[in-house]
Amino acid sequence: MWVPQNLDPDLSVYRAICECLAVDIEQGRLSEGQKLPPMRELADELGVTVGTVLRAYDLAEQRGLLIKQTGRGSFVRAKNVKAQHVREALDETGAVDLSRNAPPFINLEAQLRRSLMEISKDSNLDGMLEYGQSQGLLRHREVLCEWLDGRGFKADPARVIITGGAQQALTAALGALTSPGDTVLVEELSYPGIKNYARFFGINLVPVSLDEGGLVPESVEQACLRHSVKALYCMPFAHNPTTATMSEERIAEIADMADRYGFFVIEDDVNPRPVSSDFKPIAAFNPERTVYISSLSKTISPGLRVGTLMPPQGLLSQFLAASQTTSWMAPPLMAEVACHWIKDGTATELERQRTTITANLLRQASIALADMPYRFNEATSHLWIPLSGAWKAEEFAETLGLRGVRVSPSQIFAVDPVSAPSGVRINLTNIDDDLLKKSLSSIVELWNSSPQATKFHM
Repeated sequence: MWVPQNLDPDLSVYRAICECLAVDIEQGRLSEGQKLPPMRELADELGVTVGTVLRAYDLAEQRGLLIKQTGRGSFVRAKNVKAQHVREALDETGAVDLSRNAPPFINLEAQLRRSLMEISKDSNLDGMLEYGQSQGLLRHREVLCEWLDGRGFKADPARVIITGGAQQALTAALGALTSPGDTVLVEELSYPGIKNYARFFGINLVPVSLDEGGLVPESVEQACLRHSVKALYCMPFAHNPTTATMSEERIAEIADMADRYGFFVIEDDVNPRPVSSDFKPIAAFNPERTVYISSLSKTISPGLRVGTLMPPQGLLSQFLAASQTTSWMAPPLMAEVACHWIKDGTATELERQRTTITANLLRQASIALADMPYRFNEATSHLWIPLSGAWKAEEFAETLGLRGVRVSPSQIFAVDPVSAPSGVRINLTNIDDDLLKKSLSSIVELWNSSPQATKFHM
């Protein structure tokens, strides 16, 4: 019977068991298809609870180290194939889809099943299926604010509104702050949905410049001198699509301008942070002029539609009204799952796993794209490839699609496609390594070539 040896005392027991399993597979002490001991037997052998071994096996299943077969037991899965995710990475034409800005894939089915069982036994489920507080339950807001504390500022449960993801939060923010005809500044390359919002709300979008350091404060100031600006929507950390992160000096400049020119900052901060990060958002510098938006989609799970919206204190009532208009409340049961995962350490574990996967994907990209000028942020799996010379972004993306790889051209993100920087965004995804390597090689090959003449009609 396999028994893990030398459990790491710095890890929780279930994580230490999983790490021993990973090491024994890597070093050949366990082979593909080998049956693992029943959970109760292993628990007795180690002197731990069955629940601890269950969590270890669930974690190992998430990491692709084992596979469970109903009625037969758990078996070593040394080859981490992720066949289902490979299929999901192919679009309807069979092309590899590197255009979706999604976090690395982790199979969370076993974790969700276990957590739902624990919630059904231990949590207060009163009112979970009734109309509840539009702001979200206080106990949920308190847990989510503890999670946000690790993002560089102190979140206030009294001001936070729980939303159905960052998308609803942004809808509520624009609905609360703007009226038809208002001017909103946006980075010249921005979240593509902002253009739909402009049509829905009847607002005018004015692009401001970006460089490798993110939003350019001088460009914001010039726009404020030319226009009556109501708000600035921006992504200061790991910007989508260019990956840029603003310096503290630039953050402070923007925070100061918000006071001087009387606009509000809508800060979109959904990307994970690396452990070493000391980044402080604009909300930490000017909380009374900043609307702070975050979400658990990129850090924990994209299907966990739980976001947070924190407006300035004096605007809470109108933001709450806007949130009620878009959706009376975020689903309390979904928030319960999110908070359960935060409290029991699952959220931290998932963030750690995605950090490891992202680091591996970036290593693969650094080898495949070694001779190309691309930009990245160590916290995220999307890359930005600037284009210059003969290639236009749309033409590059279209040609690449014909070769079986989909990427996102800059026109998708551009408020003004004529003046915006040209480039493509690719999103690394943890599909089969050979398939990813082949896809990246196709990008390099095309980048090193020149556009070809196309057929036309007289």
